Amino acid sequence: MKCTKALLALLFIISFTQINAQVLKRRYRGIYQGKIGTYELFFGEQKVNVAPCNIVIYLDRDSVFIEIDTYKYASPFELNVLKKTINLTAIRPNSGITEQIIIDCKTRSLTRKGLYPQPDALLVRQAKLPRR
Repeated sequence: MKCTKALLALLFIISFTQINAQVLKRRYRGIYQGKIGTYELFFGEQKVNVAPCNIVIYLDRDSVFIEIDTYKYASPFELNVLKKTINLTAIRPNSGITEQIIIDCKTRSLTRKGLYPQPDALLVRQAKLPRR
């Protein structure tokens, strides 16, 4: 009798957490590519120009994988669905820096908010993700 009560409680907890879990719809998942434009950094009186670089974002149902030239990292994200956009917030591992990604539902393009002084990057969907 104790085992069945414990099993029912466990089943209820698992089903409740799965109902509240938000996943990204399949139509927005995929491989997005774009370019981060050139920008300037100031170190005291010295000015450094940063060359443009390529960025690739792989969006899956519950995680994001970001490649900025040779820098690569993966992270789970939080989803916030608005009327015309979907906002994703991912935290970089081991640094605590948050990445803001905005998906335009109409055009299915993606905007990555740049960290100051880095400019925002517009990414276009290039392909679907392979099925698991």
